[in-house]
Amino acid sequence: MMNVARIDRRAFCRNYQAIQARVDGHAQVMAVIKADGYGHGMVELARSLQEVGAGHFGIATVEQGVVLRRAGITGRLVVFLGGDVSEVKTMQVHGLEPALFDVEQFRQFAAAAATLPEPLPVHLKVDCGMGRLGFQPRDVDSWCQKIVAAPGLQLVGLMSHFPAADFDAQLTRSHNRVFGRCLEKLRAQGLRVEAHIANSAATLRGAEFHWDLVRPGLALYGCYPSVDPDWRQTPLEPVMSVVSTIVQVEDAPVDKGISYGHIDKTRRPSRLAVLPMGYADGLSRHLSGGVGEVLIHGCRAPIMGRVCMNVTVVDVTDIPAARRGDEVVVMGCQGEECISADDIAGQMGTISYEVLCLFGNSLPRLYIN
Repeated sequence: MMNVARIDRRAFCRNYQAIQARVDGHAQVMAVIKADGYGHGMVELARSLQEVGAGHFGIATVEQGVVLRRAGITGRLVVFLGGDVSEVKTMQVHGLEPALFDVEQFRQFAAAAATLPEPLPVHLKVDCGMGRLGFQPRDVDSWCQKIVAAPGLQLVGLMSHFPAADFDAQLTRSHNRVFGRCLEKLRAQGLRVEAHIANSAATLRGAEFHWDLVRPGLALYGCYPSVDPDWRQTPLEPVMSVVSTIVQVEDAPVDKGISYGHIDKTRRPSRLAVLPMGYADGLSRHLSGGVGEVLIHGCRAPIMGRVCMNVTVVDVTDIPAARRGDEVVVMGCQGEECISADDIAGQMGTISYEVLCLFGNSLPRLYIN
């Protein structure tokens, strides 16, 4: 394969175990593997985690849950987007646990679940500050009563989500207190549920946010949600690397236009290498014109001209050993140099989550270790 995303199973499992060590036994880890495992392959990595004892997984849709069950994943599966009322029976058959976050959704699910042979386990989602999905905290006790009274539903969890755990500790603590008060309302009614709100950032931030379950996503894949040096005490390894291959090397004179629109021209006699990778393969056009770079023979080679659909040109004038067939590292390490998902995200003006999903969901994957 000329282009491939290499996925290191061993690194993924080590990241999971490092997060387990971070929560130190007082909380369990729910591995978030939605979006096809952030582009890394949901099924393959769920199998790897199941082998090291993982028992909770977070997904976005019912369809993902069915795929995992058919692949032999036996752990608990929490469906963050809840699903559609037409999928309620499927949820029960496959042992899925949907989030409940909307009035009409509750009414539909309660009616549909009333005909099921066993109650459907659900997680009540409250909006503690995210401004997205969830019941309002002031209404939590009344909605709990309604769920408990619904014969087809079983309340097993209380969940929420932090909007700024990666950069605002004060706001995150404020939202965490709101969540704690919601949990107190449930416990005042004699309800015992699993409480979970911590994403990767909150998991790394500290024990006060862990509750019963933590829900790391990005950290599992080896990326830190912030540059906070304290978080580096939890050792994480990048799981994905992206490689390509040089398909042509040619000499170019001064002032030669490169790629669509000639936004770049050579400023000296140059050697240019062509890669069979472009935006259709996850390499963003935002990296055009020298913004992005790749590694060849352990040296950095800047992108020249516009990134095309399936082709990109890089400057190898300062890498005289570059030849057709050489491996090119687009993301990862080669020699002493590394290009991380965070590096690429900074160049694109986005976040590492998007970079991982772009490459991982566009390229063939090769699983190693």
